Amino acid sequence: MAHRLLGYQDRIWGNWRADHPKAKTLPMILPIVMYHGLMPWPEPRSFEALLEVPPGVWPAIEPYLVRFTYVLYDLSEVSDDEVREGAMRTALAKLVMMCLKHARTRADFLNILGRWMDVVREVAEAPNGLAALAQVVRYILEVNEHVAPETLQALLEREIGPEAKDIIVTAGQQLIKQGIEQGIEQGRKQGIQQGYQVLLLRQLRKRFGAAVDPHVEQRIATASVEQIETWSERVLTAASLAEVLAD
Repeated sequence: MAHRLLGYQDRIWGNWRADHPKAKTLPMILPIVMYHGLMPWPEPRSFEALLEVPPGVWPAIEPYLVRFTYVLYDLSEVSDDEVREGAMRTALAKLVMMCLKHARTRADFLNILGRWMDVVREVAEAPNGLAALAQVVRYILEVNEHVAPETLQALLEREIGPEAKDIIVTAGQQLIKQGIEQGIEQGRKQGIQQGYQVLLLRQLRKRFGAAVDPHVEQRIATASVEQIETWSERVLTAASLAEVLAD
């Protein structure tokens, strides 16, 4: 993560330099990572921890190394009251943080959400608030298998009014569209893989004839695209079929 953050910062500064070519300094960047995983944060917090430096050399070269740390905001260590009372956070930010903290893991999430309806109403009443709330609802429906759309809709309609129905419909449409797009992409990848399989079988039959038996065909049918590419590269130079299909 520290390496990735350094890359992000470098790109930000590069873009800023392009827009401010005469500037002598760079804008300050404070890197912050918000974490809502199930396990404790596993990554080093400082960039220098990623560097392989012999201990005896460290004192001499330390001043010349890239060094920075980042702020880790681990939601598992933050109470709901702290999330709710954050003075610098908008209602939408508070609601999103609560959902990131609980929506994936809590079977009783609707009970938790019910205690946040004052924040939900504040989100809905803000400019473009219903559209923002639809994105939050989409996330909830996507990550929590215990939340039924009709139950969530009933809760929202009771608390913020009939417009909640449109929120559920919008979120549902987005999930359907996402599913269709994922299906198309998966189908495209499968089509590419099948094309590789057909081409490889044709090449093998041309070189090795009847040796390409049903067992070989089954092996190719269950191989990954990467494995098929490797075998295809060997077809022209391998002395035998076994050499082509060697692991």
